[in-house]
Amino acid sequence: MYISQILSKSLEENIMDKKTVLVVDDSSTICTIIKNELTEVGYEVVTAKNGIEALSYIEWMEKLPDILTLDIDMPVMGGFEVCERLLGGRDAEDEKKQKAARIPIIFVSANDTIENRRKGFKLEVIDFISKPFKRGDITRAIDKVLNPEKEFLGMRALVVDDSAGVRRMIKRLLARNGIEVFEAQNGLQALQLVENQNEPYDIVITDYFMPEMCGDELCRLLRQREDMKQVPQFFVSAFDDRDSTLDFFKAGASDYLRKPFIEEELQAKIEIHLRAKKYVNELEKLNKKLENLAVRDGLTGLFNRRYFKDELDNHYFQASRYNLELSCILLDLDFFKKINDTYGHAFGDLVLVQFAEILMKRVRKTDIPARYGGEEFVVLLPNTSIAGAVNLAEKIRVLISNHLFSDGMSSTHVHISAGISTLKIDKPENSDKLVSYADAALYIAKEGGRNRVCQYENTLSPSDH
Repeated sequence: MYISQILSKSLEENIMDKKTVLVVDDSSTICTIIKNELTEVGYEVVTAKNGIEALSYIEWMEKLPDILTLDIDMPVMGGFEVCERLLGGRDAEDEKKQKAARIPIIFVSANDTIENRRKGFKLEVIDFISKPFKRGDITRAIDKVLNPEKEFLGMRALVVDDSAGVRRMIKRLLARNGIEVFEAQNGLQALQLVENQNEPYDIVITDYFMPEMCGDELCRLLRQREDMKQVPQFFVSAFDDRDSTLDFFKAGASDYLRKPFIEEELQAKIEIHLRAKKYVNELEKLNKKLENLAVRDGLTGLFNRRYFKDELDNHYFQASRYNLELSCILLDLDFFKKINDTYGHAFGDLVLVQFAEILMKRVRKTDIPARYGGEEFVVLLPNTSIAGAVNLAEKIRVLISNHLFSDGMSSTHVHISAGISTLKIDKPENSDKLVSYADAALYIAKEGGRNRVCQYENTLSPSDH
């Protein structure tokens, strides 16, 4: 009885009016990151370090959590067993166990495999977020479940009708679904909006007969635009004779609704097309993500080693042929193993991500920053002399030394060492030598006490800065 009173007091206080997320992960760093993100957007967050602790919380909490995020691999009890235990209460006589069996579950795990996804699907896991995740990933997944009205948040609609009343009604309906609405009184005005907007629309809802330009002409012109070919175009009109309806679809309409209509009818039809467009958007994003994954490091977002090597070869060839400047900086985080051993690998990943963010802010768009391996990074600097490379490396070194790396619970300072080589001074015989010379200079920086910048200069005699 005493335990239940303590848990009730510590976990239920001030959460009755908020939606609650139970975050279950054996990494205190991950728990803190998720808790901070969700607390900022108004969720109440309770954390547990393993499955047994999570099930104990659920048993004693007066108000059940609205959703769970679960790691798969945890000591004592992992994510799959938690799911099995909760689902086992579905047919129980105890009403609370029945409700607990219906709590939505999202897996948040580094063990992202097809097998685990299939197993999770059978256990009714609703989503799977792979570690390392980016800020906002958790919130978006939870909002999708707990705030379904935000399903279309961020989507854009163009409403075209010469009746202000109709436009208001449609705008109100769309706005409730989180859709940003743009209005036009006729087809000509709508076409001008499309041409002047940088971002594409996700749906066009248009009347048929309007002054200046009718809906069918607008539809035909929009279908000719590359950025509007996949956008659903929805006609609303007082005419429903066979010939008019055929004209709508010949013009490229996706659907049609006769005026007058009720909001529920319009809502049901629009949602079908918005979900289809959202699916198309997600496919496009996935294609871009797959393209990005081919050239980017999954943790830091910097270019990967393979992409860097391709760019290195290209820039070396161009610089050698046209006698251009080309420099290379190789950077390494000092005593990084000690950071992992002291604070854990999740904190080590945080250090790598924050280092990459600082690096990205200092390089130019024409530079090529990449994760070369582990805690080693490289930056290729086209049209940059040794002086420019040394100046950049020193700025990065100072910025990193002054930056406090923190996850809200643990914090530390980190230092880096850097080695620099340059094409005109060091005259490497091939692109690989440019990097190996920078690596040799980095070795000297390490041997010389770390937290310093050294340049190759052929003779391997360092210039410390």
